[in-house]
Amino acid sequence: MASKDAVLRKMGRAVSGRLRLPAVTRLVRYVAAKEYEDGNLAEAKRLYEKIPESARDTAIRLRLGVISERQEQLEAALRTYTEVADRDPACGEAFYRAGCLLKRQDDPEAASVFFSRAISSGVRDRRYSDKLLTCLPESTPQWQRLEVLLSGLPEHETDAAWLRKILQAQLHLGLNGPARCTLESLAYVDRLSAQELFEQGLIAHRDGDRASATVSFAAACEAAGGKACRKGPAQFACSRGDWKLALELLELYPGEGMSRADLVYELGLCLDRLCEYERAQGQYALAASLDPGSGNSLYKLGLVSERVGDLVTAERSYLEALRTLKKPARSWWSYRRGVCLARLGRHDEALESFWSYLGPAPRGLASVSKQRASTGFLALVRAKSSPPPRQRPEDLVESTISDIMLGLHEALRSHGGADDPDAGMDVPPAAARTAARSIRHILPLVLKGDRSNRLVLAQLAQDAGQVELACEILEQAEEFGCKDGLDPRAYGRTAGAARNIRYAEALEVLPVSPHLVLWESNHGASIGCHPLAVFRWMVDRPEYSHLIHVWAVNDLGAVPADLLGRRNVVFVPLHSTEYMQYLATAGYLVNNVSFAPYFVRRREQRYLNTWHGTPFKTLGRSMRGGLLDYENLQRNFQLSTTLMAPNELTRWALIEDHDLLDVYRGRTIVAGSPRLDTSLTMSGQDRKALRGRLGMAEDDERRLVLFAPTWRGGVSKRELDREALLADLTAMASRDDVLVVYRVHRLSEKLLAGVDLPVSVVPKDIDTNELLAAVDVLVTDYSSILFDFLPQKRPIVLYMHDIEDYRAERGLYLDPEEVPGLACYDRGELASAIGRALVGEGIADEEALARYCPYEDGRASVRLARFFFDDDNDLGPRAIIRDHALDPALGDGARKRRTLLFHASMIPNGIASAFLALLEALDPSLYSVNLIVEPSVLRGNENRQEIFRRLPRHVHVICKPGAAPWRIHERSCVNDFARHPDAYTSQSFWDAYWAYYERETRRILGDFVPDAAIEYDGYAETWVSLIAAWGRRGSRTSCYQHNQMDNEYRDKYPNLRRVFVLYSDVDAVVAVSPGLARHNRTGLAGLGIGLSQRQLSARNLLDIERVRLGAQAPAPDAFTALKDEHDFVLTTMGRMSMEKNQAALIEAVALLREQDGARSDDPGDGTEDDSAQGLSIGLAIVGSGVLEGTLRARIDSLGLAGHVTLLGQMDNPFPVLGGADLFVLPSLHEGQPVTLLETMTLGTAVVASDLPGNRELIALGYGVLSGTSPQDIAQAIRTALADPLRARGTFDVQEHNARSLRDTLDAVLGSEALHQQPKEDEASPRSRCSRGASQGAIA
Repeated sequence: MASKDAVLRKMGRAVSGRLRLPAVTRLVRYVAAKEYEDGNLAEAKRLYEKIPESARDTAIRLRLGVISERQEQLEAALRTYTEVADRDPACGEAFYRAGCLLKRQDDPEAASVFFSRAISSGVRDRRYSDKLLTCLPESTPQWQRLEVLLSGLPEHETDAAWLRKILQAQLHLGLNGPARCTLESLAYVDRLSAQELFEQGLIAHRDGDRASATVSFAAACEAAGGKACRKGPAQFACSRGDWKLALELLELYPGEGMSRADLVYELGLCLDRLCEYERAQGQYALAASLDPGSGNSLYKLGLVSERVGDLVTAERSYLEALRTLKKPARSWWSYRRGVCLARLGRHDEALESFWSYLGPAPRGLASVSKQRASTGFLALVRAKSSPPPRQRPEDLVESTISDIMLGLHEALRSHGGADDPDAGMDVPPAAARTAARSIRHILPLVLKGDRSNRLVLAQLAQDAGQVELACEILEQAEEFGCKDGLDPRAYGRTAGAARNIRYAEALEVLPVSPHLVLWESNHGASIGCHPLAVFRWMVDRPEYSHLIHVWAVNDLGAVPADLLGRRNVVFVPLHSTEYMQYLATAGYLVNNVSFAPYFVRRREQRYLNTWHGTPFKTLGRSMRGGLLDYENLQRNFQLSTTLMAPNELTRWALIEDHDLLDVYRGRTIVAGSPRLDTSLTMSGQDRKALRGRLGMAEDDERRLVLFAPTWRGGVSKRELDREALLADLTAMASRDDVLVVYRVHRLSEKLLAGVDLPVSVVPKDIDTNELLAAVDVLVTDYSSILFDFLPQKRPIVLYMHDIEDYRAERGLYLDPEEVPGLACYDRGELASAIGRALVGEGIADEEALARYCPYEDGRASVRLARFFFDDDNDLGPRAIIRDHALDPALGDGARKRRTLLFHASMIPNGIASAFLALLEALDPSLYSVNLIVEPSVLRGNENRQEIFRRLPRHVHVICKPGAAPWRIHERSCVNDFARHPDAYTSQSFWDAYWAYYERETRRILGDFVPDAAIEYDGYAETWVSLIAAWGRRGSRTSCYQHNQMDNEYRDKYPNLRRVFVLYSDVDAVVAVSPGLARHNRTGLAGLGIGLSQRQLSARNLLDIERVRLGAQAPAPDAFTALKDEHDFVLTTMGRMSMEKNQAALIEAVALLREQDGARSDDPGDGTEDDSAQGLSIGLAIVGSGVLEGTLRARIDSLGLAGHVTLLGQMDNPFPVLGGADLFVLPSLHEGQPVTLLETMTLGTAVVASDLPGNRELIALGYGVLSGTSPQDIAQAIRTALADPLRARGTFDVQEHNARSLRDTLDAVLGSEALHQQPKEDEASPRSRCSRGASQGAIA
């Protein structure tokens, strides 16, 4: 007999097509549910879809979405869930499931909006907040994370993990009161951890409740065990590096297991870590007196004494510490004692201490005076005196050591007789001096930390009686000489970090060697170009015989044969340990491209950048394609002391087109191209030999054609069109009267591996510039090789088949008509173009030669070497020299322009708008305006790029690629300050902190110091520090405040404490309104930050033209629709963030619509009174941000869909600002809002919260002030709409801008700045030449 369920199912299917009666609908619904439960999804869906739309409730619609999702029809499921949510905003499950689908589709931002709306639906379900939390990116501010956590608290009241996340956010934000409550709640549901008990005690301690703090601290120590039981709660502070707190806790809550000596030692340790070395010295001395057998206390006493310059106490302390050791040999303490003794001038004792630590010299060669003059020994030494042909630095060092040994041996032998020449004899003074000179000469090649060669050299110096020199050598036998408490491995875990600390250590510790030259070309891929030409001219000349030459090259197979086997030349791989030391210490640096981003030129170093040719394609800011791809080239040009160019076009491109005209302080020389000297002076015999190597016999009547195209990819983008290349080569080789050879670009070599080419490839060991002397015809495109070939006065074919694409993607300085050569734009014409060249077409005329290669006479290497190495400025008429330090760019007449260096993050907001307006207002004839940017940050953010593209043309962009190298203790100080900014007051700490940032200023701009350096954002301590570091070098520095900083600190950004501490290191703290300045002075004083006379003010400027022109554009359709459907439309603009208070404005709109009878769910009763109150209000919000999901959810929950429109971020918001009936700014705190200025400029009525900055602007212009609650905002809006004259008026924006600019200059340049400005009628007209105009001047 069939079951009841089976019968019902059969009946349901039978009647599913006739659903007119409610009973039938219920039956089909029942059957569909059963089919769903049984997993028959297709049948269940068919039955559900039979139910009429009017009969489908939320549950049925939601079930259809679930079925689609289970069938992997995700788009249909998402569409269904969205429809359900729109119909029923109380259906949290629809929002939740839509959010889950979006998260599956890797769209967490959209998913978070749906999860927020699920929470706002009123349904309590912990899944909603769980999922919302997982959508937050790691960069989410803690205040926003806390909001999400608190929104999910009702569903997680007994969830210990959830409570701990809330606690973590509260502690991060410094919310001690709420954190205390959270800890109490957590204690009810779980046992508090040792760390949580400590936090509980710490909160009580800060509240002054010593009794409760003691109880909690005791429980924390008991739970933690180990050191905490002995040291007390201070151990928790020590473990997180909060040494100031540890010091405080040790004094008030010392551990029960600590002796008096232990306590004093720990107090000294805390002071030591705080860099309070004088105070630490007293504590360590007391600890040592209380426990004389504590070697550690004595060692620490020695260390801090050394750091305060008390070397006598330091040496004695180290000695006493060593006496406590049973086995003092090889103790680090001996090394530190040796350093102190050496600096006290007690060199013999210092050597004894150093050798105690380092042990005897290796290889049994410790003392020449004790070596026997055996044949075997002398043969060994003589064998080592000849370096191998492909010498490394250590080969040259070892051969020099052998020479020194032989010299000392011979001196002893000749001085003491032949029988036993070495017995007990002192080295003659002359021989000792010679040995010392040889040691000092070779010492720069010996690595810091190289114990093998350093120890041998030190022993030789000691044998020669040069004990001071021996001490110098041994002190650098440690790679990191002072690493107490700091493990170099912890700071060098990655290859880049390890390179940084090694390079910085060499920079700061090792001296610059005036006889060391570091040469580099083509990023170490080869040895060639201008550096090789200059090197070859000078290497064998006696006046340069004192120099040691280091070539950076990665492939020893690429070393030219004539460089091998030389006693004064060594080779090192790029970025090797040796390379970094020589880069840090060489007196002369030569490069034809750029050194790595970590490179910092020291003041004593000379740097010659030769570049590598005349540019046809664009460089610098003119270069199209990648954003600021020239960042490290610009920095290298800026750091060079000499910049070489073959002609004025190149000089302009390297200096002006890299934005360096106003900041470069080196010398430029236009004196020809050294790399062309060889080709211009090559003998006929050598030319024949070279042609023979290329396949041309002496009786071969064919002409030699070289094809040398430019590289079309990037350094990292390796692409090559092989088919097109093969077709091009085949077309050229089709002529019988030519032999075509192909010069492969170094970046193309691997891409052509295994490809069978129809022509010969030029061997890698043939230098390109020598090759040009052998060539009859050159075929190229946009490569600088065409300018190198011009002096040969032979034909050139310019094969530019892709010129339009290339011009659009990369850019060209010159039109093809300006460039000598025979233009060819099609492969089919290539062979005939070569034929025309063979009969003399395409040869440069005299005008072209004078423009592009005026000084090519085969002696450019001589001129450049004499100029760079010898300071010979008398080079005759074939050199144009300019010293940019003596002749900086001037403004109008003889008036030197002031240089301003800004930093701004260019995040699209009111700060960016005000910044752009300020830059636009600065007259480039009076001010050189420079903006420092991080290209890597810009490239990753399209919104910032939009602001960047709006920079005025006269703004020079200075790039900051990478970061400065750091020494270990400097990095430790920077890290410690970031964690505990209030803890450090000692000069020693800040000396180390500022050393890092001053090095960064030199890495970016070298010797240049701007007149004023301005941090325009004012939110990041790294940028404030960098700007302040320029102040330590002579700039006037300032940091802007765009908001009520105490509120920003308390509500959102606890890390602002770091910025506040750094205010004392800038000359001016500039608030963007006088009222804001007063507020911040008072508010920050309450936080213990005294601004004194530093607090100034300068109102924001406005780009009037942009606002008024922008307002004339059409408004967005969504805004137009909103206006059509409502009697009044309000607007607001700002990032969707807590302090902007848009949620209160949305609630105010709900109140107004409800009070005015215009709620969407209130149709009215049609009475006359109802129509009088039927005022409909819409709201358009411009902006985006982290709270967008929350605001959308609030709009839905208040039934305001269709009445509140989110327009998102807009490049041109002015049609909205100008088209609204009322602009409302409901912020909880503000600076001086640019949006208010823009709105008043357009004449729109204004309501703004009663804040200092808003109040001042309304006093200057017009508007209605309001409170910040929904009720207050609603009342102010009602007042403004009822009486428009109160909210609307006139605003003299021109006068505002003029006054704001004067105040700005007064603040950033100092009060004397205005007095030094020319009168208005005397000022020169502003000159903003385009790049093209500048090029024309050069041409």
